[in-house]
Amino acid sequence: MFTIKQVSAMLDIPAVTLRAWEQRYGAVTPTRTDTGYRLFTEQDVEDLRWLKAMTEERGMSISQAVMLKKSQKSQKSNLFRLETHDSTVAGVNHDNHERTVKNLYDLLSAFQSQQAKALLDMGFSMFGYETMIIKVLVPLLIKVGDEWEAGRASVAQEHFITQFVTQRCYGFFQLFPFDETLPKVLAFCPSREQHHLGLMLFSLFLRQRGVEVLYLGPDTPESGIEQIIRDQRIEVVAISLSDQRLLSDTLALIDKLRERFANLSFSLGGRGFEGVNEPYNSWCQPGGNLGEWGNWVDRLLLARKPTVSESGS
Repeated sequence: MFTIKQVSAMLDIPAVTLRAWEQRYGAVTPTRTDTGYRLFTEQDVEDLRWLKAMTEERGMSISQAVMLKKSQKSQKSNLFRLETHDSTVAGVNHDNHERTVKNLYDLLSAFQSQQAKALLDMGFSMFGYETMIIKVLVPLLIKVGDEWEAGRASVAQEHFITQFVTQRCYGFFQLFPFDETLPKVLAFCPSREQHHLGLMLFSLFLRQRGVEVLYLGPDTPESGIEQIIRDQRIEVVAISLSDQRLLSDTLALIDKLRERFANLSFSLGGRGFEGVNEPYNSWCQPGGNLGEWGNWVDRLLLARKPTVSESGS
């Protein structure tokens, strides 16, 4: 057992913070001596170390971290094992992200959202945001799309899984602080383009790297985009397109923005941009490739100046 002074020294957390985490958020429940002094178990210390890592390294608030920890504890014993035929497989496996994708898909296709949420939360705590986005969420979306096209998933199942991922992604946007010295990104799908989850995941990847992203989502009208770029001092525009029938209008919009804003950079993603010529193909991003996305951040964001100059200004 450890006193609060010992725990404070071990974890480099002020004693006043430890008391606040206990009293306000129920982070741990230390026992008390007859004279009222707190005594912490080894498990309490490990829980507090984990909470500190979540707040400092993942950008979570302490309330969010405590909620996640409590969810893990309450669900761990029975929610992370799924019956598959005659065998039981672990819900999260450090060495097998494909199994995590399959287990998530099995839960969501059975409309088991609470179990899927717990499994996803555990995955984020174990693997980290980058790995989960690239190796779990992106393949999950690809899998449900493939299953729907093959007739093995119903429209209801496809919509349910897509909506589940969308809602979770929207929530993650609030977790990550951003670096004001980095260029700001505007992300959207052009008018009539509805498929935006790939763009959302890319935007989350950027946010996790400290990049501020203004995410407009699907079916964004051209009207008002120039005003946003000007007023918000946008330096990079990220566009996702899956419908090649919209390619001509989208390239025309890009050309217009290039003429209006001399220093604007672009990131293009989605099947709709396949086969485009220079200079557009040099801006295309490989879907769900963590290494390439990281290289893009280093190449087109971190090396840029933090201001955008508007042509003719």
